[in-house]
Amino acid sequence: MEFNILNQSPVLNGHSVEQSLGHTTELAKLADRLGYKRYFVSEHHNMENVIGTSPEVLVTHLLNQTKNINVGAGGVMLSHHNPFHVAEQFQLISHLAPGRVNLGVGKAPGGTPLATAALQHELRSDIDSFNDRFLSLKSFVDGTHDNHKVLKISVDTESSKPDLFLLGGSLSSAKFAADNEVNYIFAHFIKNDENLLKEVASAYKELYPGGKFIAALSVLLTETEKEKKAAKEENSVYSLKFKDGRTLRVTTEKQVNDYIKNTDEKIEVEKSQLDMILGTKDEILSKLNELSNSCPIDEFMFHLPTADAALRNLTIETLAPIHTIHKEKAGIL
Repeated sequence: MEFNILNQSPVLNGHSVEQSLGHTTELAKLADRLGYKRYFVSEHHNMENVIGTSPEVLVTHLLNQTKNINVGAGGVMLSHHNPFHVAEQFQLISHLAPGRVNLGVGKAPGGTPLATAALQHELRSDIDSFNDRFLSLKSFVDGTHDNHKVLKISVDTESSKPDLFLLGGSLSSAKFAADNEVNYIFAHFIKNDENLLKEVASAYKELYPGGKFIAALSVLLTETEKEKKAAKEENSVYSLKFKDGRTLRVTTEKQVNDYIKNTDEKIEVEKSQLDMILGTKDEILSKLNELSNSCPIDEFMFHLPTADAALRNLTIETLAPIHTIHKEKAGIL
């Protein structure tokens, strides 16, 4: 079992954008010192409370600020990007930090309709499906595409390659990842369905036992009922569901209204509480152990659903692998 962090780089309470980005860097350095295995940053566009628009830029910067931890995109929203260029970018980054670069790829737009239109305005109308684009990206990274002898993403793709992950939230996406022998990250913090998590994990590992199955969960340290209540109040979420099965999660009514005003698509809106693991260190570790025993999860990835910088740090410090899972492996706990 390993612990990882997903940082969506929110604008933090009392922080400017520059200070919030500074915290993204400091949290990565802290996670590196505390024994976390991976640190992922996301891609969002035109969101009022999230900064990270360019994971390839953040990944490069964070690799330069850390020493041991794997740093990755969680993820590149492939619908906005050319698969060959994404493969080139992350191969180049991998040359800069061999063995530490992770390329997570997602399907969601990661932003408002206006942002999506702006990002995709030069793309042809008959664009390939996400699955085809993902397989194209994988073939460029693996060097297995039709023109691999004359079309290369680098003069050297043997000494170091980025590790590829598919991000998803469904049984079908997990099976697609397994069928194509790609690591998989299940967005449990969006889906909020423990039975689905168990079904997806079991199906993935049955099809691809050698693949990494990572469960991304919302986790916060809360010592009192008052703190739990405050965390829940901060995390009302709205799920926007589209006809083609896509879902997008936003956190304010304004974001919902802005999204609806800027699209002609029919959208179902559902308000809910974010499914979070809240509690003391022992309570959180007990829940993680329960999930680990009930389904084949290789790693947990912690999404930190708060704009409170101190609480984010405290959660990461309290659950630090050097204090928890590493001591357990050594027989200290």
